[in-house]
Amino acid sequence: MTLFNFAYGQITVSGTVTDKDDNSPLIGVTVSVVGTNSGTITDIDGSYSLSVPGPDTKLAYSYTGYGSQEVTVGQQTRIDVAMLAGADLDEIVVIGYGTVKKSDVTGAVSSVSAADYEDQPLTRLEDALQGRAAGVSVAKSNGQPGSNFKVRIRGVNSITGNNSPLIVVDGIQGVDLSTLNPNDIQTIDVLKDASATAIYGVRGSNGVIIVTTKRGSGQGKVNLEYFVTSAAVPEFLPTLQDNVGDFARLENLRRVNAGGNPNFTDAEIAALEANGGTNWQREIFQTGIGQNLLGSVSGSEGKINYFVSGVFRDQEGIVINTGFKQLSLRSNIDAQINNKLKVGLNVFVNRDQTQNDFSFAGNGQGSLVAKALTWDPTTPVFADDGTYNLRSLRGIGSLNDNPVRTLMESDAQRVREQLSTALVLGWDITDDISYTLNAGTRLNNINNQVYDVEVGDDFLPHTNFNNNKFQSYQVSHILSWGKSFGNNDLKLTGVQEYLKETSIVNGWSAQDLSLPRGYYFAELAPGAGQTVSNNFSERELSSYMLRGEYVMGDKLFVTATGRYDGTSVFRADNRWGFFPSLAVGYSLNDLIGGSGPLSSMKVRLGWGQVGNQNIGPYSTFGGLRTNASYSFDFNSAQTGTVLNSFESADLTWETTTQTNVGLDIGILEGRGSFTIEYFSKKTTDLLLATPVPGTFGGGIINQNVGEVTNNGIDLSLSYAIVNTTNFDWDASFNASYVKNEVTQLYNDLEQINGLFTSPGGQSRVLNIIELGQPLGQFQGSTFLGTWKTAEAAQAAEFGAQPGDPKYLRDANGDIVFGSIGNGTPDFVWGFNNSFTFKNFDLNIFIQGMHGFDVYNIQQAMITGGAGDSRSFLSADQVNQWTPQNETDIPATVQFYNSSRYIEKGDFIRLSNLNLGYNFGQIGSTDMNLKVYASGQNLLLITDYSGYDPELSSRKGGQGIEDVAPGINLGAYPNPRTYTFGLKLGF
Repeated sequence: MTLFNFAYGQITVSGTVTDKDDNSPLIGVTVSVVGTNSGTITDIDGSYSLSVPGPDTKLAYSYTGYGSQEVTVGQQTRIDVAMLAGADLDEIVVIGYGTVKKSDVTGAVSSVSAADYEDQPLTRLEDALQGRAAGVSVAKSNGQPGSNFKVRIRGVNSITGNNSPLIVVDGIQGVDLSTLNPNDIQTIDVLKDASATAIYGVRGSNGVIIVTTKRGSGQGKVNLEYFVTSAAVPEFLPTLQDNVGDFARLENLRRVNAGGNPNFTDAEIAALEANGGTNWQREIFQTGIGQNLLGSVSGSEGKINYFVSGVFRDQEGIVINTGFKQLSLRSNIDAQINNKLKVGLNVFVNRDQTQNDFSFAGNGQGSLVAKALTWDPTTPVFADDGTYNLRSLRGIGSLNDNPVRTLMESDAQRVREQLSTALVLGWDITDDISYTLNAGTRLNNINNQVYDVEVGDDFLPHTNFNNNKFQSYQVSHILSWGKSFGNNDLKLTGVQEYLKETSIVNGWSAQDLSLPRGYYFAELAPGAGQTVSNNFSERELSSYMLRGEYVMGDKLFVTATGRYDGTSVFRADNRWGFFPSLAVGYSLNDLIGGSGPLSSMKVRLGWGQVGNQNIGPYSTFGGLRTNASYSFDFNSAQTGTVLNSFESADLTWETTTQTNVGLDIGILEGRGSFTIEYFSKKTTDLLLATPVPGTFGGGIINQNVGEVTNNGIDLSLSYAIVNTTNFDWDASFNASYVKNEVTQLYNDLEQINGLFTSPGGQSRVLNIIELGQPLGQFQGSTFLGTWKTAEAAQAAEFGAQPGDPKYLRDANGDIVFGSIGNGTPDFVWGFNNSFTFKNFDLNIFIQGMHGFDVYNIQQAMITGGAGDSRSFLSADQVNQWTPQNETDIPATVQFYNSSRYIEKGDFIRLSNLNLGYNFGQIGSTDMNLKVYASGQNLLLITDYSGYDPELSSRKGGQGIEDVAPGINLGAYPNPRTYTFGLKLGF
C-alpha cells in the first residue's frame, strides 16, 4: 500500500513482516526508503512490495508497539522481517498532501490504525474513532441502524453553521464517513490544531480526518468475514403500562381533581388487573437480527497492485418495521508505468437504504417511541374485528395515532446512491522533485419517499418525495521538493487546488390520499392539497498552499504553512483569505539520556489560523417570499411578496485562531508512549444568522458577529503491559477535556433564544445561547417541588393549590425561565485493552462521557404533561402528592420544560467485549480460520433514568444540533448487541 511521494528505481523488493514471538503477520507496518519520501505499508497478511533505487538502499521497518529495524537491500529481492514488541515514535503519519515520521510531527495529530479496532466487529467507521483518538468526541444521535453520528474535534466553533470535520479519503475531500467500510481502512489520522488543519484551509476549520484505504501487494490473497448480530433494547423503562390497575386509579383521580368524573369503574379496574393491559414498549420493540458479509481480494500481478473489496449488510432495527441495508464496493488499482511514473485509480460505489427513519413521522408531539410510552394501556392494539384501534377508546393517554399502526402501515424510504472516483498520478521528475495529480469526483443521489398513515384526523395517508442530486469534482496539483544538507533536511510542498460542488433538490408532497394502497398507487382526494419545491445551488473554492518542513539534526523540527483560499459564497471584495500557521518541535533526547525509563522526549508549540466559509452559496443576497398576505386596511388581506432575508454584501470569513502546546514521551525503549497537549481556540467574526426586528419586516440577516472559545487538554497513553512468549497485554488510554464558552453575541445581548421547542402544544423554547456559558444551554423553569397544605394561601395567590407543581418566581410573581442545564460533554475518554494467549485473543473496550446534562422531555411526557399526552404513566406517579402523603411529585399537570426533567448524563460504557480463537492454517491447505463472539453495549453505568444518556432527538428546522444537544423527545434506543462471526483467509 503506497502512501508517499515515490522515487522509483529498478529493483522491486517484496516480503512479509511478522511478530518474532509467534510468527503472526503484522498489518500496517511502515516500510520506508531511508532518506527519501518513498514507502509502503504491509497488508492484512503482513506482505509488502516496494520499488527501490538500488542495492545500497536501506529499508526502515516501523510499527506501533514494536522496535524499528533497518535493512540494506544489497542483491536481495525478497526481505522477510521479524519484529520484536516494543513501541517507538517512528511510525508514519499522514498530514495531508504528504506524510511524515511521527517523531518529526510538529502539529497535533491523533492516529488510529486498523490494528486498534480489528477485534471489534464494526459496521461504522465512527465506532473506530469513539474513545480511540484524543481530542475527538463521537456520539450517536440514536440507535437506529444507519443513523448519524456526531463527530467533533476539540469542541464546537459555530452557533448556526456546520461543526463537522472535513473527511479526506485517499486525497479526495468531503467524503461521507458513514458510507465507508471499516475493513477497507488502513489508517485514520486526525488533524486537530491550526498548524495541522491549515493545510486544508477553510475546509479544515473544524478539524480534518484523513482516511487511508488499503492497497494490494505480493501474492494474491482472499479474505472473507461473516458475522450475525442480535440486537435488543437493554431494558424497558418502568411505566404504568405494566401496572394498568394503578394507571386506571390515577387516571380517575386526575379527572376528579380536574372537576370531571371517574373514567373507570371498580369492576373495570379489577378486570384490567386480572387480564393485564397493553405495554406499548413491548408492542413496538423487537429483537433485530443482522447479517454482514465482507470480502476482499488483494495482491499484485507484474507491475499492477490491486485491492478489491465489498460489503453487504442487512440489519433489522429494534423497532418494528425499521432497518438498514447497504451494499458497497471498492477498487484500488495501482500501476507502475516505469521507474518514474505511477498511476492509481480508486473507485468506490455505495448504495444504502433506511426503512422508516423516525424523522418521517415528525417530532411535533415527540417521536414514535415517546408516543408509545404515553399511549393508553387500556386500549388494545387491535379491535375485536382485527382492525387497528386508531385512537384511545377512552380518549386518555396520548391522543396521537396508534404507534403500531403508524410503524407497520407507513413506508418511509431513504435511499442513498454514491459514486466516488479518484485518479492519482505520481511522477518523480528528479531525485529531489516529485509531482502528484489527484483528480476526483463524487456523485451522491439521495431519495426520500414517504408514505405516512399518521397525519390528520381523517387517517388518510399523506406522501412526500424529495430528491437531492449532489456532485463535486476536485483537482489537486502537488509539487514537492526535498533536499538534505548534512544534518539538515528541507522539504517544500506547493499545492494548487480547485473544487466545485453542485446540489439540485426537487420534491413534492400530497395530502389526504383517498386510496391508501401504497406509495405508487395512491390518488388524491377531491380538493386535497399538493405542493412542489425545488432548489439549486453551487459553490466553488480555489486554493493555493505552500508548506515548508525543516529538520535540523533530528533535534529541531519546524513546519510553516500558508494557504490562500478564494470562495464563491462571498462577494468579490471579500472572496479571498490568507491563513498562516507555524509549528516548532524540539527533541530533548540528549537531556534525558535515553538509558532510563524515558527513551525519548519532544516538546511542540504551534499557532495558526483557519477560515470558515460555511454558509449557503447565496447568503450574501436578500431573499423573497411570495404569496405573503398583508392587510393594509385591517379588513382584507392582500397577496404579495416580502423580504424574508436581507442582503449582507460585507459578509466575510469566520476565523479560528488556535495555539497548541504538546509533549511527546517514549517509554522504556519504545515499549510505551505518552502525549499530552494543551490547546486554546478562539473563533471570531462568527457567520451568524441574526433575526431582524418585526418593525423592519422580520426574517434574518447573516452577519460576522459573536465569538466562541474552546480550551482544553488532550491526553493519550499506550503501553505494552505484558510481553511474553505466550501472553501479551497491550493497553491504550485516550482522554480529552474541553471547556467551551460563548464570549460575545451581537448587539450587546447576553442571551438569545434557540429554536428547539417543546412538544405537546406548549411551544416553549427549550434551548438558549448564553453569554459566558457553553453552547448547549437548556432553558426552562426551576422546579421547587409541590405546594404543600401549609402553603395553600400562598399558592392561591398564583392560582394554584396544594399538590400543584411549584416553580421559582420573580418579584412580580411570574415564573422565572432561564438556563437550567447544559447538554455538551466536557470530558470524554476511552480505554482499550487487547490480550493474546496462544491462539486466543480478547478485546475489552470501555468509554465514557462526563460533565453534561440530559433534558429528558420523554420523561416529562409520561409524567402528566400537557397537550396530547395528559395522563400519568410514570411508575413513580403512584407516590404522587396527597393530603396524607405530601411528596414532591405533582398530582396535576405541569410544564414540560422545567428543571425537574434535567438529569446528569455522565456514563461509563462497556462498548465491546470480544473473544476470538485463531485456528491458524487448516491442515495442508493455505486457509486460515478465526472464529469470535462479542457483545456491544453490554454494560452502562449511569444515573440517567432513560434508555441511554448519549442519545438525543431533534425536530427538523430547529437549529444545529450543537446548540441543542442532550434533548430527548423519545430517541430511538441504543441496542445491546451480540455478535458471532468467522474470518477466512487464503
